[in-house]
This record gives sequence, C-alpha cells and structure tokens, in this order.
Amino acid sequence: MVKLLSKIVLSTFMVLLFAGANQAFADGIETFTDILKKVDALNCTQPEKITDHYGSKLVILSDDKRALLENRVKGYRQMMSEFREMECRTQRQVLAGKKGKDVGYVLVDEISSITSKSTDTDERQHSVCNYVFSKDGGSWKIVLEQCTSLPDYSIRPGDDALYYFHNPVY
Repeated sequence: MVKLLSKIVLSTFMVLLFAGANQAFADGIETFTDILKKVDALNCTQPEKITDHYGSKLVILSDDKRALLENRVKGYRQMMSEFREMECRTQRQVLAGKKGKDVGYVLVDEISSITSKSTDTDERQHSVCNYVFSKDGGSWKIVLEQCTSLPDYSIRPGDDALYYFHNPVY
C-alpha cells in the first residue's frame, strides 16, 4: 500500500512538473546536473569521494526502502574488487527542476548501467528520481535522493535474466 501510494504521489508530481521542464534549464539547474555527473564519474572509480557531494542530513529512498550512503560506497567498492573492467554509465533526462537561493531540485528519468567483462555482467536500472539540493557552506549538496524503479523496455527477452522481473506478465 505504501509503495503504491508513493508511486501515485511521484507520478502526480512528475505530471505537474513536466509542464515546466523547458523552464527548468532557464532556472540554472545545470549546477545540479553537473553535481550528478561528478557523482556518476566517481561511483566506479573512487566511490569514497561521492560523500563530498552529499549533505550531512541526507536521506536516500530507493523504491520503498531507505538506503545509507556508506552502504552504497561499500557496494561500489565490492563490485570494483569482484569485476574486471567494470564500466558504469548513467543516461539522464531532466523532466523538471528549479533552483532557488538556498534550495533546488531536479526530477529526472535515468537509466544506470554497470557492465563487466569478468562475468559478462550487464545490470541496468531504469528509475525516475527526485534530487533535492541545499546550500551547505557555500556549495550545493544533495540532501534528498528519491528513486522509483520503472520497467526498462529497452531490455528484450533473452537479453537479461531479470527481464520478466522488470516486466511482469499478468
């Protein structure tokens, strides 16, 4: 019930804000997208440094679960030790955003992909995410990261063992 309610709220939020997507770039949100690109670049190379881009009162919500930043760092570090030639990519499309004096946000549609040659891994995650930023000591920090998983329709049957998990047949 909580999961359904959160998806309805997020969907409503998306629809209301989508109309302002063209205005989003005029409001200077490239500052926020640049921070997200920096985090993306560090995830699979120096995950310990991503903490520099997050605020001290950070909340991370992934679907209906709360996540801790230190566990995310440990997860990337573990993957780096297990996978050979690991590559991380994130494709992100900004749906809406706004930058105020001390607070701002971006709403994005993103597909994250981790590939590895050691295990022929190709893990993809399609999500709609809301990132809220706040000024902290003169620099912008992520203080809320809320992502809801979506089916990845670019994954065809046979390409990924999780295809039917992401795309259930009812």
